[in-house]
Amino acid sequence: MAELRGVPARIGAADVTRLESETGRLRGVDYRRGGGACRDAVVGSAARSDQLLRASASAEVRARLLVALADRHNLAGWTCFDTGLEQAAQEHWERALELASQAGDQNLIANIHYRAGRLRLHNGRRREALEIFALGVPAAQRSGSHHATALLRANEAWAHAGLGDQGLAKLRLGQAHEEFARSSDGVVPGWARFFDATDLSALTGMVFTELARTVDACHTATAIPALTAAILGYPDTMARSRALSLVALTANHLLGNDFDHADLVGQRALAAAGAVRSTRVADRLRPLRRLAERYRGDPHARHLAARVAAFTAHR
Repeated sequence: MAELRGVPARIGAADVTRLESETGRLRGVDYRRGGGACRDAVVGSAARSDQLLRASASAEVRARLLVALADRHNLAGWTCFDTGLEQAAQEHWERALELASQAGDQNLIANIHYRAGRLRLHNGRRREALEIFALGVPAAQRSGSHHATALLRANEAWAHAGLGDQGLAKLRLGQAHEEFARSSDGVVPGWARFFDATDLSALTGMVFTELARTVDACHTATAIPALTAAILGYPDTMARSRALSLVALTANHLLGNDFDHADLVGQRALAAAGAVRSTRVADRLRPLRRLAERYRGDPHARHLAARVAAFTAHR
């Protein structure tokens, strides 16, 4: 499918299966090596694969095709976001929503809202992120997926924590854990399989990292073990997620005035960041440098700030 040259007169289930498999393969590259390693392939194939809508197909195949194409655009949007092309990301997500809505796939609609909300969260536009996550929650609930609901609730918690709202952050995080515990028997679609117990632990760590930053540094006591568990739990296929968790763990050690550990973990974070092609990872490192510079009286913090500055200077 990635090398589509013409549109067949009719397509069948096998054609859609190949499209789904290729999306899964490209998603694996994104997780392992970052959006920069596969963005061009995903974006190009999304445009070409849309041409399959011109082919005739049974009603069942066409419904599957709409979902497969929506997911390809969903991934294209994510890889664009991961490489700093935010307008392109939004355009792909709008197309993904159009196709997923035609298919009536509420689970995918919820996932697209999660990803679009994450773009706003990444840019510090937390209230906008909450508005978009809130649009995804009803879709997740309509789909009957506790898993999708848990993912959105956990990200709502992250946004509330960034706003310094400890009460709502803890409420939403508790709901996320409850929903996740109820999701064990459900079938998880490919676009959401990354969200497992390890990723929930990472999100828990992110929520308490934000609370340590905005409310009280004592929250590092909860963030550090959650992030450490996630870092140990992520397989090599989730290298970018591990890198992001290492950045957050470094910040917690700084906030806790544990500067020698911050320097050591920071070196691991930089090594992990160097192995993935992701603008988002570099974006997370820049505030880490500023945080380290607040403690320039400590040699470990100064060393960390200098190393992060050198790393991000060319990214």
